[in-house]
Amino acid sequence: MMLTQRVAENLYILDTGMFGLDRYDGLYILKAPRVAIIETGLSHILDKVLAALDELKIRREDVAYIMPTHVHLDHAGGTGHLAEACPNAQVIAHEQGAPHLIDPAKLLESVQRAVGPMFPFYGTLKPTPKERVLPVRGGEVFNLGDGYEIEVIAAPGHAPHQVCFFERKLRGLFSGDAAGIYRPWAAGLLPTTPPPAFHLEQALETLAHLKALQPKLLLYTHWGAHADISLLDQYAQMLQTWVAEIEHAKKTLQDDQAVKEHFVQRETPLLKDHYPEPLLRGEIEMNVQGILLYLKRFRGIS
Repeated sequence: MMLTQRVAENLYILDTGMFGLDRYDGLYILKAPRVAIIETGLSHILDKVLAALDELKIRREDVAYIMPTHVHLDHAGGTGHLAEACPNAQVIAHEQGAPHLIDPAKLLESVQRAVGPMFPFYGTLKPTPKERVLPVRGGEVFNLGDGYEIEVIAAPGHAPHQVCFFERKLRGLFSGDAAGIYRPWAAGLLPTTPPPAFHLEQALETLAHLKALQPKLLLYTHWGAHADISLLDQYAQMLQTWVAEIEHAKKTLQDDQAVKEHFVQRETPLLKDHYPEPLLRGEIEMNVQGILLYLKRFRGIS
């Protein structure tokens, strides 16, 4: 059975198996003269990534770029391990996230606060040598050869240190978490709004910017390649509705834990067939907490 799935010319996705779920978390391998790996998955899947490279007949020495969209562990947890295994690869990361790849101690503390009892599922993050990390802010272009070029797109909102990557030949947009989670076989489009730095207005501006690129493929980390570009508009509307609903619940219930419990009870029946407990409760609470922090910081609702 093949580990990777071809989604476009010379572009492959690997299912990382995060949380034991099929087609929930993925990373992409672009088999150009200078190979790029977009996202890394969690730290404990290194062997699976290396097996995927072997399957695609890619030498580890030929990996030129490791490109996590942001430093949340499901996107960047494997960075240090993968960089060590691919000695010529340069790690491309937003300038605000890059220091956390070099010294991950504070990031790991923040993740533990955000996910609570779910933390063991997230693995760890091995430091990446500073000289291997290239900080970016958006606008940079990396030439992979054979006409493949990856442009860095600043994409705050989900997190201030998030970028998306736009491959110009395929017109493929590696969306990270900027366009939400999209698994049409499992509850469809879902928001991802974790603490500590979700920002609605920035997220909406990012979605407008991504739409203006006129991509032909949306390459979701969660999960897969989709040609329905209207998902960007759908997600913008979903975020606005989600924030409004949580704001209403906060004004009605006042207590943060009561607000979280309200949404756990509301969302669990819709999602329980697709996401296992206790992970489901943890994910819902985390996403609600991200909005509650946003409401406190930017709308004065506490």
